Amino acid sequence: MDMLTHALNYASSGYSVLPIKANSKTPLIVYSNRPPLTKTEIEEYWTKYPNANIALKTTDFFVMDIDTKEAHGTDGMKSYKRLPKGAVIPTQTQRTASGGLQLFYRKPKNADIKQIIGFKPGIDIKAHENNYVLVPPSRTSKGKYEWITGLKMVEPTPFLIELISNHHSQQINAQNGAYQRSIEHKKWTGALLDKLVEGAPEGQRNDFLTRLCGQLLYTKADDRTVWELLNFANNHNQPPLGQQEVRKIMTSILKRELSKYE
Repeated sequence: MDMLTHALNYASSGYSVLPIKANSKTPLIVYSNRPPLTKTEIEEYWTKYPNANIALKTTDFFVMDIDTKEAHGTDGMKSYKRLPKGAVIPTQTQRTASGGLQLFYRKPKNADIKQIIGFKPGIDIKAHENNYVLVPPSRTSKGKYEWITGLKMVEPTPFLIELISNHHSQQINAQNGAYQRSIEHKKWTGALLDKLVEGAPEGQRNDFLTRLCGQLLYTKADDRTVWELLNFANNHNQPPLGQQEVRKIMTSILKRELSKYE
């Protein structure tokens, strides 16, 4: 079965499908705040990019993303096993290219599921309506994505919803000073990492991403790494900028940096 057929199958099941650059996680189109692709659009994109990976926007579902120590340095499975008994129930699950697990849950209509980076050590909750996850038969340089259960996607337990909601409340309280870890001298790297999940409101997004891009390039990270992190940070903007605008920002900053060596 070719990628086009897989993409059409996902779309016919009600998912919002995105074409992703082959062997990567980079979107091929501007996707923020746009409606799901139509059958005609899907056929057009995958005819133009027949080997494009497939991603699903986390619009009506969220994902519990569990990292491995080998791939990300933190043992998410250890954290997963420590979750309270009864919080997590079996659901549609895939193994990621890096060997981690992603558990898919439908968003309950009466619950506001927030995106949480660092829900537990090695575990993220991916839930923003403009976020996305790659799905089988997509693959990257690290490996392939594959479903490991034949289960259907189910709604989370009220217990898990409560854990997510309470964690989000702690984050809000922390910002208001009610719950704050004592950090006397935050390192520059720590402040930069904080900005990746800080986000900016409409009217400040371009300036925010421009400054962030310059700081990321200053670290001497690869351009691809900077691009991925810039898109990650953009997903926390309210609302996120379009992909084309993010690309223009990074291109502009790259040109500015290169001019220093001319």
